[in-house]
Amino acid sequence: MNAHVFEKYLRRSGVNTRLGADFLRAVVIPACDEVEELPRTLDALEAALERAPRPVAVIVVVNHPAGAPERPSLDTLKYLQTRKFPGLFALYAPGITGGVGRARKLGMDAFVAAHDAESVDDTLIWSLDADTRVEKDYFKNVEAGFAAHPEAGFCTVGFRHEPGATPELERAIREYEAYLRDYVEDLRRAGSPYAFFSIGSAFAVRGAAYVRTGGMKVRNAGEDFYFLQECAKCEKFFEVDAVLTHPSARLSGRNTFGTGPALRKLLAGKPLNRIAPAAYDDLKFLLDAAKSPGILADPEKFTAALPPVVQKFLGSARFGENWKRILANTPPDQTARERAFHRWFDGLKTLRLLHQLSGGGDGD
Repeated sequence: MNAHVFEKYLRRSGVNTRLGADFLRAVVIPACDEVEELPRTLDALEAALERAPRPVAVIVVVNHPAGAPERPSLDTLKYLQTRKFPGLFALYAPGITGGVGRARKLGMDAFVAAHDAESVDDTLIWSLDADTRVEKDYFKNVEAGFAAHPEAGFCTVGFRHEPGATPELERAIREYEAYLRDYVEDLRRAGSPYAFFSIGSAFAVRGAAYVRTGGMKVRNAGEDFYFLQECAKCEKFFEVDAVLTHPSARLSGRNTFGTGPALRKLLAGKPLNRIAPAAYDDLKFLLDAAKSPGILADPEKFTAALPPVVQKFLGSARFGENWKRILANTPPDQTARERAFHRWFDGLKTLRLLHQLSGGGDGD
C-alpha cells in the first residue's frame, strides 16, 4: 500500500507496541475478565491452527476499564504465561477507555505496525472474542475465501451462537439470530450495499484495508458495526457462509445494545423491535431511484421523486446542502455519483431511516 498513507496511520494512531513481525496472519482477541472462557477458545484455535495454510499469530489483548479491579486481568496474564504455543502473544492494556473497540484497535494496530507498507498488503487479521469458539476449518476457509476474492478488503464469517444454558435462553438466542438474519436478508432484497452481519467475533480484514479505512473504531459498543461500515464504503467484501464461529449465548451486561440486551429483553417477555416490511419497500424505492441515470446530478429532482416519509428523513439529514458539496467533489458520471451517494447514505443512515419509517424514531 501507499507508504505515506501507512506511516500517517501509524502516527495518528500513536502505535507504541509491535507484535507478530514474523507472521502475515493474526487473530486478535480482547479479553476482559475472561479467564474462565479463554481456555476453551484457545483450545479451539489450536485445533484450527493445525489446518491453517499459513502460521497465525494469536494476539490476546488483556484489558479492564479504568477503575475496574485489576485482579481478573492479572489472573488472565498468569494463565497465558502457562499456556504457551507458537505465535501466542499477550498485550496488557490496563485501565483503558473506549471499551472493546479500544482493545481490538490496540491488538490490530500492534500487528500492522510490526510490518511495513509493502508487507502489510499480504497480511490478514481475524477478529474474535474470548468467549467464542471456532471450527477446525476457521483459518483454512477464510484464507481460501480471500484467495478466491483478491479484490476484497474484508469478509464476514458464518456464525451460530452456542446453546443457551437454559431452554428459555436457548429459545431467546435462536430468536435473536433469526432477527439478525432477517435484517440482513431484508437489506439485501432492498439492494443495500450494507447487507452484511456486523459481529465482532465473525469477520476478517486485510491489513492494508484495515489501515485504509482508518482502523478499528473506539467505542464502548458497536465498534464492529462502525468499522465494517467504513470498510464497505471503499472496499469490496464477501461472505464465508460456512458456520465457523460460535459466540457465547451468555447474558453479558457490558454493552448497551447487542446480544446481551436483546436476550434480556426476550427473557423478560418483550419483543424485539422488528422493522416493518413496508419500511424496506421505501428503502428499496430510494435505492432504486438513485440508479436512475442523471438524477443524482439534481438533489431537488431526486428528492421530489421519493415518498414523502423518505423526503422528510433526507431533509432532517440535510441531504440537499450536503449533496451539493459532495457533487462538487465527485466526477460527473453515474457510477461515481452512486458510489458517493452510498458513502453518504451509509449503514447508520439506513438503520435510522428504517426505524423512522417503522415509527421508532431515528434508531439511536
